[in-house]
Amino acid sequence: MDYEIQKSNSWIEDLINEHQAVETPESWLFWSLMCCISAVAANGYTLRTLKGNLLYYPNIYVILMGESGLGKGFPVNLSKRLVIAADNTRVIAGRSSIQAIIKELATTKSVQGKAVIIDSRGFIVNGELSTAIIQDPDSLTILTDLYDRNYNPNWTNLLKGDGAEKLKEPYITCLFGSSPAHFYDSIPQPNIEGGYIGRNLVYEEKRSKDVDLLDSEEESIDEDRFTNYIIPKYVPHLIKIATNKARLVPSESARKIFNTWRKEWRDTQAQYNDRTGFVNRVPDHVLKIAMCLCLSRYENEGIIIDSDIEDSIKRVSGLIYASEKAASGGGLDPLAAQTKRVVDTLMAVPENQLLRKDLLIRGYGDFDTITLDKIIDTLMEMGWIKRQRIGIGKNSDWLLMLSGEPKEKLVNFRAQGKMR
Repeated sequence: MDYEIQKSNSWIEDLINEHQAVETPESWLFWSLMCCISAVAANGYTLRTLKGNLLYYPNIYVILMGESGLGKGFPVNLSKRLVIAADNTRVIAGRSSIQAIIKELATTKSVQGKAVIIDSRGFIVNGELSTAIIQDPDSLTILTDLYDRNYNPNWTNLLKGDGAEKLKEPYITCLFGSSPAHFYDSIPQPNIEGGYIGRNLVYEEKRSKDVDLLDSEEESIDEDRFTNYIIPKYVPHLIKIATNKARLVPSESARKIFNTWRKEWRDTQAQYNDRTGFVNRVPDHVLKIAMCLCLSRYENEGIIIDSDIEDSIKRVSGLIYASEKAASGGGLDPLAAQTKRVVDTLMAVPENQLLRKDLLIRGYGDFDTITLDKIIDTLMEMGWIKRQRIGIGKNSDWLLMLSGEPKEKLVNFRAQGKMR
């Protein structure tokens, strides 16, 4: 069956355009499709830096975070199905233990008619992080250790009573979804501050659009659109990436753009109050994403061009708000989760203001009146909220208004969202 020629030179851009009828936030589609490129690239592509002393590989870890019902499952499943169809790496989906994952990565994979997979490549993917990996205090620590392919050409897992499991050239791509509530239940504090969460966390507050769920009969499609249309049109490019190998090289102008930006970035990054380690890693992420953007172009000749660097800087810089938001709700303070709930509630309501009584009703089960007053006092001292007395006598109440740093970041985040 013939299909129309792609309208752009970008595999990712074309697939996003194919799914304009879906309400999923565009950023979630983008990052899920980036994981497809990353997963199939495996160990075949490198970027040399520091005169060859440091190699970058295009493997990435991504968490899509947002309230339940915003559509995280769709892009995660799309990414999983595309990589399965390309069939060049292990796809580990569903509920697993870290020990089972290591065992799978250490096992040579052979499928009739396909090249044998002898390295430890794998795509770990699940729509809900809390169910992806059976809770084990070492799970995310191990995945963090495996992230940096440059420092782990071979990795050994040796447990008492078991034989040594050796991972040869481990190359791991991860894609998870999570709601804020499950996120803080699943992620230990050490992995929030400087560990696993120092990678790419993509936070969204609302759907990209509101569309009619039920189609008219004229618009209804009876066939399996993914099998009959998406696979034959888009999987060949993934297979092309998987079958080739190359050293990716930046053009001279792209090199200058990145180096100039990186120097400016180092001069300004101190303004961020980052506890996840993400800010320090932003230049590393920019290079990895630029590699994936290069490979996503149908015709790239292994050259990273200006737009690859520029788009990567824009996308990665836009994740700083999410990483700071993740760290803000997972502190050791016993009221950290309740405090986060108060701030998040004020972020979500119109004009970012709410009566104390209404806030107490919304927080039923999370905090009582005494706890709420402690939180309000703390946030006022921080300058994160202001309050104003409304009404007279028994009908009076405090109007609580979001202020300071959270308000500024929310405004900037929403402005960036409109630009995307």
